[in-house]
Amino acid sequence: MRIIIIGAGTTAIMVADILVQDHNFKIEGFVGTEEEEAELGGKNVYGKLPFLGSRSIMGKLKDDGVVGFISAIGNNYNREKRYYEAELLGLTPINAISRHAIIEPSVRVGKGIIISAGCILSHGVWIGNNTMIDSSCIVEIFTEIGENCHLFPGSIIGGQCEIGRNVTFSPRSTVKHNTRIGKNQIIKSGSVINKDLEDLIRNQK
Repeated sequence: MRIIIIGAGTTAIMVADILVQDHNFKIEGFVGTEEEEAELGGKNVYGKLPFLGSRSIMGKLKDDGVVGFISAIGNNYNREKRYYEAELLGLTPINAISRHAIIEPSVRVGKGIIISAGCILSHGVWIGNNTMIDSSCIVEIFTEIGENCHLFPGSIIGGQCEIGRNVTFSPRSTVKHNTRIGKNQIIKSGSVINKDLEDLIRNQK
């Protein structure tokens, strides 16, 4: 499958590291913002993989036979916008899952998922669409993580937790077993959450 990576920063490079090892995909290059185009136009972003242009070219790329995409942007809000934008253009979200992650066979994942090296996903875990899990994260038994979340490196989520959509777990944050984290929450670096957190709307964050 011919695909593009949406984004051109460090997250996109990390995703390229994963996908170049997956022979199911042929990466055509990277698509980004107009600002990134001004800086990276005509240059390679990763090895010989070029910056193709701003997002305005995505419709043309589909016409040229590009089928799939992954939204590789660290910011939850921007990653979500680009994900739905590409889907509306008829592109298919693909998953970037490192061969160096430990994932139990019973784990279920959605579309557009990024799982980095060193992650451990235990029995019965469920990961929603467009969620990104950075290196060395642990998600324990029967935990459910909603769409468009981001687990930064070293995050640990205990068993039987329920995580709403658009939640950010900053580096080395920990959630204890049987905890519910409402949507749009931002968990601070190094914090330990041992009680339920309510849903927020985005302008409350």
